Amino acid sequence: MKKIDIYIYKKFLSTYFISITIILSIAVVFDLSEKIDNFIDNNAPLNLIIKDYYLNFIIHYGTVFSGLLTFISVIFFTSRLSENSEIIAFYNSKISPLRLFQPYLICSLIIFLPSILLTNWLTPQTNEKRLIFENNYIKKTDVRTEKNFNKSVQKNSIIYMDYYNVNEKKGIEFCWQEMKNGKLEKKITSKIIEWDNDISKWKITNYQIDSFIYNKKNENYRIITKKSKKDIHINLNEDPNKIFKQKREIQSMTTREISQFIQEEKRSGNNDLKLEIIEKTQRNSNAFSIIILTLLGFSISIKKNRGGLGLKLSLGILICFTYIFLMKFSTTLTLNGELHPQIAIWIPNILFMLISIITFRKLAY
Repeated sequence: MKKIDIYIYKKFLSTYFISITIILSIAVVFDLSEKIDNFIDNNAPLNLIIKDYYLNFIIHYGTVFSGLLTFISVIFFTSRLSENSEIIAFYNSKISPLRLFQPYLICSLIIFLPSILLTNWLTPQTNEKRLIFENNYIKKTDVRTEKNFNKSVQKNSIIYMDYYNVNEKKGIEFCWQEMKNGKLEKKITSKIIEWDNDISKWKITNYQIDSFIYNKKNENYRIITKKSKKDIHINLNEDPNKIFKQKREIQSMTTREISQFIQEEKRSGNNDLKLEIIEKTQRNSNAFSIIILTLLGFSISIKKNRGGLGLKLSLGILICFTYIFLMKFSTTLTLNGELHPQIAIWIPNILFMLISIITFRKLAY
């Protein structure tokens, strides 16, 4: 049995590394053909193109698609074993499907361990270098904006803006609501808000301040309003770099840094941390998909059928598209719904795990 294990190790890992090399090489060639004019026009140095862009490009997309490439690799080489009647020979040697899957599981763990290490620690840092290179030599711009932005900046304080330019640190249609004992105490609105570096405060223009004064029973209230088209400064007790932590910046943080950031934000009263939780959860769920998709790929390709390798690869590609769709759908469901991010992001893996177990029990035996 050890010889069979070694044989599967070689087949599995060699097919995986050949597949990922071919796919990433094709991706690099297509990307280079698309961006070569930008490199030439913007005088991008060759060493930065290789070191800061394409090396990090390979690391990023290699980890992102490791699960799906593992799945396709398992289908490809297992179908070959099945079509060559090697699987039948294993069964005739009284090797059970569960025992036959053990070397597959070990190989998937060999891919899983570096993948989860890269995803949580190295890839976020390399992503930042790649994005900086893109801004300097491809897009030639680094304009970042927020639309319909709202966030808790302190305990019982919420800010909202229709539009905010991160680079200029300037927003329009600003609203700041301050709560006390669950009731609105103060509301500040302004047409324009911008950060004043000289005094490290926010400057608002054409503003209105509404103060809500409640009666002794905290039921009825009256409003004291102050309006002015002049400028005043307000203190949100947060600098703009911390308030407007964008998705790109989150993706450039290690998982430990994201966890620390989430804890700090929760202590300050901000519970709107969906983007941060999604990014943190996706890193682990994507890595665990390697093991789940290995089991599914093994299950659907272990038996010989009339369609042969072509049918199994077609089915595998269809499953890949379904999996990607579910991942995108779960993210959208989290951002636009009430479902907790950690639950939503793990739904595709949980669903595919159940499908994999059922498929294994029905097709492998």
